[in-house]
Amino acid sequence: MIRPPQKRFLLRCGAIAAALVCAACSSSGGTPAQSPASAAPSSPVKPADAPPDAATVGDTVSAAMKKSTAVHVKGSDGPTKFDVQLNKDSASGSIEKDGAEIPVVRVGDKLWIKFTRGMAKIAGRPAGARSPLDDKWVSMDSPMAQGLGEGVKIFLDRDVLVGAMADDLDQPGYSASEPADVAGTPAVRYENGGRTIFLDAAGSHRLLRYESPKQGTMEFSGWDQPVPAKAPPAAEIYSGPGS
Repeated sequence: MIRPPQKRFLLRCGAIAAALVCAACSSSGGTPAQSPASAAPSSPVKPADAPPDAATVGDTVSAAMKKSTAVHVKGSDGPTKFDVQLNKDSASGSIEKDGAEIPVVRVGDKLWIKFTRGMAKIAGRPAGARSPLDDKWVSMDSPMAQGLGEGVKIFLDRDVLVGAMADDLDQPGYSASEPADVAGTPAVRYENGGRTIFLDAAGSHRLLRYESPKQGTMEFSGWDQPVPAKAPPAAEIYSGPGS
């Protein structure tokens, strides 16, 4: 399901921020020809750009997602927003909680999170209070972040997050498609219970948008268009006590 990895990530953010602040205080994705009359009639041929059938759309979208190599995902769940580029072996982007933005980068198994003023705000640090961690990237492998980075790593893992979303969408019960629009892009909309999905109206019909009153909203773009992330420059990585 989508919710578990997403919520694990959102819940971890506050804990990560608080843990880093504490450390700072202590040091700082046409009809075909008919067979002869004796043969059964064939079904009409579906036009190339015809939207997926409601009966198979879940499986179609899920399979395409799992085969993808990259995707850009933007979403929100209440006061928390996220904007991440997910590639096979790297990821980058940010999470915004209560108006405070927190940049994150993953390269391979290594993950860094940037200690911004916004992160200090989430953790409740007094306005104007300074810390050696300010504007520094902190490795989630560091002692000060021990046990806190795994949830973020899961969220920034394309295979895990996209796989979970794909499994959630691969369900029966979708309504017939209806024309729609997603930020100016012609789309087709399907509903299934409380969830609504929007697919590109032409071409490969990739997922453009997901809506759920319980799970928030996600927008997808750049399918199979990797934008590799790079590790932060060494000079911008925190190397003080607890690193």
